[in-house]
Parts: sequence; structure tokens; C-alpha cells
Amino acid sequence: MKKQEESDPVETEVVQPEKLVEDEFRKREEDLERREQQLREEQRRLEDARVYGDRVPNFPPIPSFFPCEPCVYHNIDFDIPPEHQQSVRRVFYHWQLTVFCYIFNFVVCFAMICSMGTKAASAFGLSLLYAALFIPLSFLTWYRMLYNAVRQDSSMRYMLFFFTYGFQIFVSGIALLGVSGGGFAGWITAFATLEDNSALGVLGIINALAWCANCLIAVYLIMQIHKTYRSTGQSMEKASGEFAASAGSSRSFGQAVLRSL
Repeated sequence: MKKQEESDPVETEVVQPEKLVEDEFRKREEDLERREQQLREEQRRLEDARVYGDRVPNFPPIPSFFPCEPCVYHNIDFDIPPEHQQSVRRVFYHWQLTVFCYIFNFVVCFAMICSMGTKAASAFGLSLLYAALFIPLSFLTWYRMLYNAVRQDSSMRYMLFFFTYGFQIFVSGIALLGVSGGGFAGWITAFATLEDNSALGVLGIINALAWCANCLIAVYLIMQIHKTYRSTGQSMEKASGEFAASAGSSRSFGQAVLRSL
């Protein structure tokens, strides 16, 4: 009996460390499972945000003290697949160049009306209209269209991008010519004013060169985007199907186009 009683404390001392090890192992295992669950939930949240667009608008970047707020969410690194980010970023840079061209064209036309008076009134008024109208429209109708086309792999948006970007190339061609009184201080207007006012003529030449660069870059980019369009398996048939489905669900042509923006 004494031997049996003496052996009990030994067994207790052996069993207790084993139980502590098992409890510690169980706690670590539960902690790892909890962390894995948290990672899965975070990954699912990010994926849902990417697919369903649950994102806070951050573009254009407007200071907090301004009365207006950003309109859209813009994040190329997050929204655009890595293999297409360079192309989308190049088009974004071209949009920024386009904004500069419209603003600089307005500045040149403003200098014209200051120097020439009412003779340049129509050019000044149209340049202001072009800047106010085409800057936001260019973002929505061709840059944003390409952004969503690549993000959602949409043939319909690709086709709308080609149409609106082609119109932008046409406008750039008109701008670099610069017909007198047309609202663009391009080559024709620059050389017409160069004799009377050399400084104004130089500004016109710079403006014409900027529009030339704008047009050439746009032609290069639309060719590159078309190669991407063909390589990703997009087609007119897919675009027609998407447009029919979008028009059928929105019940009108205008709503279908607005949904594609």
C-alpha cells in the first residue's frame, strides 16, 4: 500500500505537464484558426470591394475645405489587372495632357482678346466653352470608359471607348489647325497673328505643337489599346450581346449608355 501511495504523486507530476502541453497546443491551434478566418474574411472583403464597387470616391482630389467632393473612385493599382496597368496609366497621362491643352488654349485665346479686342471674342468664348465642356466629358467618355472596360473585361465599353477616343483624335486635329474664330489657337491662327504680335504668335505655335503631340499620342495609344482588345478575346459579337443585355435591363438606350460609364 505504501508503494502504491508513493507512486501516485509521481504519476500526478507526469500527467500534469502533459496536460499543460496539450492545453497550450490547443490554444495555439485555435489562435491560428482564428487568424486564418480573419485573413479569409479580409480577402473576401477586398474581393467584394473590387467586384461590387463598394469604394469611397477619391477623384478628382479636392481639398476638404472645398464645398464640392470627389465624384468617382480611381485606383489603377487596385482596380486594373497588372498586365493592363501600364496601358491604362498611359491613357490617364494622355487625359492629363488633354486637360493641359484645353487650359493652355484658353489662356492663348484670352491673350488674343486682350491684344486684339473684339476680333478675338468668338475664339475666346468658344475656348472657354471647350475647356468647361470637354475636360469633364473627356474623362467620363473615353478615359473612364477604358478604365471600366479593362476593370470589368467589357467588350461594349471597349467599343464605346474606341468611338469616343476617335472623336477626341478628330477634335485634336481640328485644334492643331486652328481655324480663325473657331476657338482653337492652332497653326492657322498662330501664323495669322505672328506678323502683328510676335509674342502672341509664339504662344499660338506652342499651343499648336501641344495639340500635334496630343493627336499623335492619341493615335499611338488607340492602336495599342486595339491590340490589347484583340488579344483578350473581345469582339463585336460580345459587345452587341452586352449592350442588348444592358439596354434590356435598363429599358432605354440612354440609360444603357449611362450604365456603361
